[in-house]
Amino acid sequence: MKNWLMTLLMATTVACIALVSATANADVIRDENPYKLLEKVANETFNRIGAERDQINESLDHFRVIIREEMMPYVDSVYAAKRVLGRNLKDTTEEQRQEFYKVFRDYLIATYGRAFTQYDETKHTVEFDNANRFEEGSKAVTVYTRVIEQGRPPIRMDFKMRYDDNDNLWKAYDMVVEGVSLLNSKAAEISAVIRSRGIDGTIELLREKANEPIRNYDGDESL
Repeated sequence: MKNWLMTLLMATTVACIALVSATANADVIRDENPYKLLEKVANETFNRIGAERDQINESLDHFRVIIREEMMPYVDSVYAAKRVLGRNLKDTTEEQRQEFYKVFRDYLIATYGRAFTQYDETKHTVEFDNANRFEEGSKAVTVYTRVIEQGRPPIRMDFKMRYDDNDNLWKAYDMVVEGVSLLNSKAAEISAVIRSRGIDGTIELLREKANEPIRNYDGDESL
């Protein structure tokens, strides 16, 4: 159960290219308080999943549409991708970096889609941190949440968020579940792939994973 929650919500892991149209920008939720922003984004995402459950049942790939439209504007995938590359970043060309950012974002969408196959709006609820904890002027925060399922202990999820000055928007770039960082886990995994396949081979592998049909989560999201 905890594994799929490592990717659930990431509004929730790991990070977004600026919004691509004026229409999209007009629809973005803007709240100077990241605690309130996260709660609004999560609730809108969950509400849409419930409202479009019939379409999801017809094709699990519909999760991609929901995640791309509801979550990704608030996920700083470029920043997360840079953190994932770590020291490998300096060994890449500008073209390789841009391609990596793109496929990493697509990979996240697919990963979140598989995670959401385990979400059931009739069983799961999320408790959000007190919005009054936010200190005005902060540029980086950790927002605490709890996933509640009847008959199970609450699961702690900490969302790391930073203020994007370019988009004037709070975005999440990492999620820590029960003390385990999704960003750090992916960084270690991708670093190993780069050592064995090189950056171009890693990009191709991420592209392959991103293009796989959404299927029910089987507990394994490794590359």
